[in-house]
Amino acid sequence: MGKSIHFSGQPMYGQLINLLDKRKVLEFGKTVGSEIYVKHFDSWQHLLIMLYAVIKRLDSLREISASMLPEARKLSHIGITSMPPFIA
Repeated sequence: MGKSIHFSGQPMYGQLINLLDKRKVLEFGKTVGSEIYVKHFDSWQHLLIMLYAVIKRLDSLREISASMLPEARKLSHIGITSMPPFIA
């Protein structure tokens, strides 16, 4: 038997992100002043990475960066354009 390529439903992470409004998150970040010195890592990407860490039950920044690096291609479609730097 071959592998099925027809999957039903979305992963939990994708369902959670669909509930959020990117425009409102970025607008809120600008009103509180968290977007002043941002070059490429905005409030939206920060929120997505923190949600990823909570769902995966990661405890440290090292675990977050090490866990996200192999999944960079999978996570790029949701708006994460830059990965947190890997700390060896």
